[in-house]
Amino acid sequence: MAAVLFGMPAQVGAEELIVDNTAPFVQVTGPWVSTTLTPGFSGADYLFRPASAGDATVFWPFPTTSTPGRYEVFARWTSGPNRATNALYWVSSATGTTSITQNQQLNGGTWQSLGSFDFRPGQSEGVTLSDRSDGVVVADAIRWVGPGAQAAAPVPAPTATPPPATDPNGTWTVSLQPVDLHAGPEARTDVLSKIPQFSYLQVLSYADDWAYVYNPRARGTAYVPSALLGPSDPPPAWVTAPPPAAVASVEAMARSVGNAQIAFYPVDDKFAYVGRLDNNLPILVHDRVQAADGSTWYRVDQGYLAAASVRLPRTPDRLLAGRWIDADLSEPAMLTAYDGDRIVLSTLAIKGTIANQTPTGTFTIQRRVADETMDSGTLGIPADGPGGYHLEHVLFTQYFSADGASIHYNYWSSNFGYSGSHGCLGLDRADSEFLWNWASIGTPVVIHA
Repeated sequence: MAAVLFGMPAQVGAEELIVDNTAPFVQVTGPWVSTTLTPGFSGADYLFRPASAGDATVFWPFPTTSTPGRYEVFARWTSGPNRATNALYWVSSATGTTSITQNQQLNGGTWQSLGSFDFRPGQSEGVTLSDRSDGVVVADAIRWVGPGAQAAAPVPAPTATPPPATDPNGTWTVSLQPVDLHAGPEARTDVLSKIPQFSYLQVLSYADDWAYVYNPRARGTAYVPSALLGPSDPPPAWVTAPPPAAVASVEAMARSVGNAQIAFYPVDDKFAYVGRLDNNLPILVHDRVQAADGSTWYRVDQGYLAAASVRLPRTPDRLLAGRWIDADLSEPAMLTAYDGDRIVLSTLAIKGTIANQTPTGTFTIQRRVADETMDSGTLGIPADGPGGYHLEHVLFTQYFSADGASIHYNYWSSNFGYSGSHGCLGLDRADSEFLWNWASIGTPVVIHA
């Protein structure tokens, strides 16, 4: 039996432990993104990160409640054509640190062995995954199989049956309240997903008090208590239409804009929306598609987003060598960190107002202050007067102009992408801290409208 560590560690007789990425003691560094799009993962979700310079990592520590000894270590991921072929794992054990690469385009949804190692609890030993790779890296779960456990072999993911076409004789219904969709006609079976009130479901058959239904949102089948369903007319044609073909492949990181509503099909209809993203969340854009009404949408891991809800970095007029920063002030304003021609980070930034505009041109980082107080009195403006300010503990400030324009953590506003500063570029904490560790004095900063 395996102890699955989604929360605090649990001790079992056989030394077989699974540590999911959601376990509270797993250490996530850098802007990894949570998703559930590709099946085959362990636990509630998995994390992903596009290829980068190795600044973002996930560390699964060897559980402190475990018995010291020799364990075989397994990793799990979800596969896809955009995945890394050289995902880099480091296994830190009693004998040192060993690097192992895995091709995440293959063997998704199974446990893949990284080798056998000697581990000691409480010694900062475990497994680290880096984002230094040639494609998208997936961080899901790590499995330790030790003394007393059955010899471990790769465990295949459940085989999915092809989703059925809708039954022309099936009865269309809607959910009368938010509903859990189950793998079988019993409440104790696995919950496959949760759907909101008034979601379309087509009843294919019944098993006692349960309905076997086709769920057009997931294009698959599940079971739901029949008492939670109400009658409905057939849904609009788009509900059962196949996904639209891609107009262009994108495969790039972007940021969500405003109250970004996620749709399971690219149509502006309240029944299509399945969730929302807050402003300035990192998203991986796969394709650009065109809706039936001619509007542009983007396919992301969570579904589809209208073009107005997505900000992709625009190609700069020129590229610089080494590490440099591009700030595009066109709203929503976006700051992008490059290593040569490769994007390392892109994020929305608060920019200057009309009265206090962010300067444009080419600059370099001149000085850096980790934690400071910003006071308008240094500019001749009383802190308690019109346009004045006094802000303590402004973190990760990197000045790039002689008159005080800088990149820094902007904790007093979340209006990322739009005007609101006295000329600085304000970022959220995670991104400002990343740039603080990534950039240095002399790093070029190119700002343009």
